[in-house]
Amino acid sequence: MKKIFVFIAALLSIGLAKAQSVDDAKKLLYYERFESAKDMLNTIISKGGAPPEAWYWLGEIYLHQDKIDSAEKVFREGTIYFSKQDYSKKKNPLLFIGNAHLLLRLGKTTEAKQLFEETLAEVKYKNAKALLEAAKANLQSAQGDSLWAIELLQKAIRRDKNNPEIYTSLGDAYRKMVDGSNAVVNYDKALEVEPTYAEAMYKKGKIYKTQNNPEIYVENFSRALAADPVYAPALYEMYYHYYFRDVTKAANFLDAYIKNSDVSPEHVYMIADLTYVSKKWDTAIRQAKNILKIEGDSAQPRLYKLIAYSQAALGDSATALKNMNEYFSRQPDSAVVPKDFAMKAVLLEKLEDDKTIALEWYKKALAREKNPADSLEYIVSLANIQNKLGHRDREAIWREKAYQLKQQPTNLDLYKWGMALYSSENFSKADSVFAIYQDKYPAHIHGYLWRARSNALIDTTMQQGLAVPHYTKLVELIGKDTATNKPLLVRAYEYLGAYEANTTKDFSASLEYYDKILALEPGNDEAKKNAELLEKWIQDGKGQ
Repeated sequence: MKKIFVFIAALLSIGLAKAQSVDDAKKLLYYERFESAKDMLNTIISKGGAPPEAWYWLGEIYLHQDKIDSAEKVFREGTIYFSKQDYSKKKNPLLFIGNAHLLLRLGKTTEAKQLFEETLAEVKYKNAKALLEAAKANLQSAQGDSLWAIELLQKAIRRDKNNPEIYTSLGDAYRKMVDGSNAVVNYDKALEVEPTYAEAMYKKGKIYKTQNNPEIYVENFSRALAADPVYAPALYEMYYHYYFRDVTKAANFLDAYIKNSDVSPEHVYMIADLTYVSKKWDTAIRQAKNILKIEGDSAQPRLYKLIAYSQAALGDSATALKNMNEYFSRQPDSAVVPKDFAMKAVLLEKLEDDKTIALEWYKKALAREKNPADSLEYIVSLANIQNKLGHRDREAIWREKAYQLKQQPTNLDLYKWGMALYSSENFSKADSVFAIYQDKYPAHIHGYLWRARSNALIDTTMQQGLAVPHYTKLVELIGKDTATNKPLLVRAYEYLGAYEANTTKDFSASLEYYDKILALEPGNDEAKKNAELLEKWIQDGKGQ
């Protein structure tokens, strides 16, 4: 007969008060209500007459919570207690499996493997429950043997083909080995055995979440909740999904999660976080300060960050910076995310006259950032500050990085990069950048104009005529709209006229350019003077 794993909410609300069996505690573990299960098992043990499994599951909870000393104490006491009774590896293997799990967590892999094998040998590898728990112990430990766990689970399936937990654990084993396809296959087998087994649906969702496929993972989490509306792990995942997308839905899932999980100080933090993303910044600040008042120095440092972000959103940069400083003084560097460094950089940029301080914090954010979009944001900020500081050569470095990182860079990205190079007198590279601009945007004037100006400053004597083709193309592009482009046309004609007069000695060609200037600006005295001189030279037979 199939095992039924759908438990109604009434079981959880009434069961905590009345149910006092190991099976009831295991049901709580299924819902990841570890504290409630722990309390129940302690109560069962304290009343006397508890079976060995009570000690086993209590020890396993402590191992899950990384309370190794507590787990060791429970397994030791349980072993001593039952050693005085008719207790053996063959009749009661789980407590021995628990001791082997403890050895594994302590890094004593050889001793652990020996105890696992001795215990399983006593039951001739035919006890499905012992095989399952030995496999889970190996999967839950960094020092565990995942391949051996798969072997054990396959043996367990041969002994109990109708237990969805075994197939789900086999899926976990493949997932640990980064074999998502086989993981999903086994989660599906669990659902063939028990179609309403929420854990398998939830864990399928987790596979697709690692693949960043929200459509599929939301579908699986939703299926899990349709089968079992009080399954807390799926409620949490739905809350977290909507946290970034729809705060109203997120709030509904958070409310359901809190109702169906053990009471935890983390709940008030989650509520404060959601208040912040809901842009209720005053309320978020009030909630965070209340937690700080209650918990004091034991409060999580991220509360100071939440307050700082909220104050920044409200425009109180000075107080926000004060709280960011408090956050950094309390939070270990390893737990700080790149956006935290960036937030401090933003605040410093606003408040400090010395912008180089903000630069260093943007660099810290960039060094830790793995998201290309956020990295791009920090790079652009670095470039903008270098621009304000007048460090155009350093600005150019960041503009180049921004251009290379951006998936679809625009003409403005190229223009800012090129202008930073030009302003820092790196005319050759500026010419190269504006050549890219010219090629990508042939209808825009900037590529031709700044190539012309860059080359004019490379070839200051005009002997190579490097700027000539670019000024010529510029004139071709803008010459029809003389009213709009008069200043640029005048500058281009001046350069071309000077080139023909001084380099090619083609005075007639030069005169034509000065005549064009005078057509645009009849009062241009310099152009008149040059035109008159050229006419005299032509009359005297000079030049070409």
